[in-house]
Amino acid sequence: FETMCQDFDNPWDQSFRENSVLSKSVVENILRISNFKRPYEIGCGLGYFVEKMRVICGSAGGLDVSKTAIEKAKVKFPLCHFDIGDILEVEKIISFQPDCIFMDEVTWYVLEKLDEFKNLISKHFNGISFLHTLRQYPQGTQKYGKDYFTDLKGFMKYFEPVVDYSDWGSFGTKADPCMHTFFFGVVK
Repeated sequence: FETMCQDFDNPWDQSFRENSVLSKSVVENILRISNFKRPYEIGCGLGYFVEKMRVICGSAGGLDVSKTAIEKAKVKFPLCHFDIGDILEVEKIISFQPDCIFMDEVTWYVLEKLDEFKNLISKHFNGISFLHTLRQYPQGTQKYGKDYFTDLKGFMKYFEPVVDYSDWGSFGTKADPCMHTFFFGVVK
């Protein structure tokens, strides 16, 4: 991640991807109707969606492992709060005092830390909203993380011990064979 952020101005096409991915419009709608004031994104990269959350909610924060990405985000979006850190460094999230924790597409990169992360959010964020989006690959094509989940049902079953769900769904597009999935709920 660090090398990508150092070598490219716009890794993963974040500057325009944030406006073209349907799952982000679902997240934006949930943020609006839920009236959140302090959402926090884990795996925020260059901070484009953190800025969008700030515009919607009035305040927003984000966490990323890449020091370069966070430094760039702080310059580009000075009204947002950013932390350099790992998904397991929940003290940084706690200090922001979020009312919603959001994860978008970062899960595949942190699979080996998810069990510990689930324990930490259950311990420290009981009653806080949790919003998660993830691309799911077509049946039979997923190569990585199959022992965790391969579809929305498995994705939700994995998080079910720590999240009380209120909304979930999946949708696709002709241009992308992957299903875009999401769930929303409250940490137990």
